Amino acid sequence: MKRTASPTERPCDNRTSTWRSFATISSGLCFFWGIPTSSYGSIAYFREDHFSGGRPCRLRYPAKALEILVLDDSSDETSGLAQAKVDHYAAQGVSIRLIRRQMRKGYKAGNLVNGIQQAAGEFFAIFDADFVPPEDFLLKTIPCFKDPRLGFLQTGIGYENRDQSFLTRFQAMEMGHQQYVTVGLSEDGDMASLSGSSCVWRRACVEALGGWNASTVTEDVDLGYRAQFGDWKYAYLRDVVSMSVLPDTASAFRVQRERWGRGLIHSAFKHVRKMLAQPMPLMKRAHALAMMFSSLLLAAVYVVFLLTLPLNFLVDFEGPWVQWVALVFYALVALWALDNTFGARKGLRLKDRPSILRTLWETYLYVAMFLPMAWHYFAGGIRALFGVYGDFHRTPKGQGKERGDAPPPINRWLLLGEAFSLGYSLLAIVVAVAKANYVLIPINLTACVGFGIMLYWSWQESRQHG
Repeated sequence: MKRTASPTERPCDNRTSTWRSFATISSGLCFFWGIPTSSYGSIAYFREDHFSGGRPCRLRYPAKALEILVLDDSSDETSGLAQAKVDHYAAQGVSIRLIRRQMRKGYKAGNLVNGIQQAAGEFFAIFDADFVPPEDFLLKTIPCFKDPRLGFLQTGIGYENRDQSFLTRFQAMEMGHQQYVTVGLSEDGDMASLSGSSCVWRRACVEALGGWNASTVTEDVDLGYRAQFGDWKYAYLRDVVSMSVLPDTASAFRVQRERWGRGLIHSAFKHVRKMLAQPMPLMKRAHALAMMFSSLLLAAVYVVFLLTLPLNFLVDFEGPWVQWVALVFYALVALWALDNTFGARKGLRLKDRPSILRTLWETYLYVAMFLPMAWHYFAGGIRALFGVYGDFHRTPKGQGKERGDAPPPINRWLLLGEAFSLGYSLLAIVVAVAKANYVLIPINLTACVGFGIMLYWSWQESRQHG
């Protein structure tokens, strides 16, 4: 019988699925031993207000085995601020360098490729500029790579400003649900779509895959898919959490979500044939398809919304079977939303939990916000369909300089789409009342709330910026 190591003998507890590319890890079973040089990289979109604390320089790790790379391709005064901070910590003996590109070719993907070419480490820990890793991040993650087939490792992400507004609470809840789903996928050995920040990559894995690909704006997902289709395992370390900052304006949110939708839908169609060619059980293949095309499903919600007006003329909603289908549909949506919101509420400290009534109200608003988000993903999918893959705009967060910069042109088009959608939903309600077709009215009312919220936030934002 094959001997099983005890928890004290194992750096990590790997649950490896029957499909060779996956594993999940519990960091509580990690311990430290001699580790080869590791490179920590902060990606190009640097802002002084996030880096000024010097927290990346406080990572507990053997000094001779760690180098910190600040990757910068900005074109404003933040480059000077970054260099000043790097010089400050370098003078204190920290192994830190600023790597600056003159041209932003390939955006984030190009910056990462340029950075690893100058890095000495066997592993790369990668963080967006607003991320703050815990001091023991490397001590808990690097030992897990004792498994030579482990190509990359994802850790948890928290949000410093989650309670700043309903917009940030919505994002924290929505992305927290995604992390919850990812935990389940990893534990079951299923394919997952992982973030490109707060993660660690094995250099050999990155180089074997040819590095990050600039043909898509979700280069992290693209590389993760390629790794999972190869001979590499991934791991999700859920109890190591890095803090980040959520977009807190309507313009930043909609531009970010359009980019995500465009990149995720493009990556899904780009890799679906490779996924179907992989040897895996039927249910795992079904889970992989559902995961890869979840963004397309969200975009399809907007198509369903657009159908509500013509359906008032085409369908007789008086039939009992139609009403039963509608009742079941609305009940499932309510259960899904309540599970998410009360689950998030349960995770808060008792004194921080909102009242039951407020939680119920925010449950409805949570559902309503998915309608404008579906529009953002739909717009991203249409742009991907017409070959717009690499149009990248960084997301302003916090109180940095870029908060005062004008949003990119795509923001105006998305805003106009929200205004159109609000008018469209109002028209659909009028038609439904006139024809006594009340089944679809909840969808249109919810759309009015969601698009109305986004337009109100945009109006507030325009007032603040004059």
